[in-house]
Amino acid sequence: MSAVQMNIRLDSALKASGNAVIAELGYTPSQVVRALWEFATVQGTLPPALTHLLRGDQPADSSGAGASGRESEGAAIVSTFYQKVGIEEPVNGAVNYDELREFAAAEQLEKWEHA
Repeated sequence: MSAVQMNIRLDSALKASGNAVIAELGYTPSQVVRALWEFATVQGTLPPALTHLLRGDQPADSSGAGASGRESEGAAIVSTFYQKVGIEEPVNGAVNYDELREFAAAEQLEKWEHA
């Protein structure tokens, strides 16, 4: 793997507080940035919470209210899958497509880490 260096500019207080939180979670800034780039590569998008922050809007609640057509389509696909394989759907409401996509990305990232 050929490594490259990235340089970004951000407020020094934001960097310090972000680094503290990241360290408390047991990661380095490089690990977090690498994970974000891997997520974007695998998913072809950014994590929904980050997208909402970048847009400056509030994320939709997990009940699916305000879900886009893509999210609704994803939930329908998962629901159909549950029915085909005979798995009982969660009783706590609709399937959250964003959560499923994030779980799939996390699984893929874990595979890459152990490869």
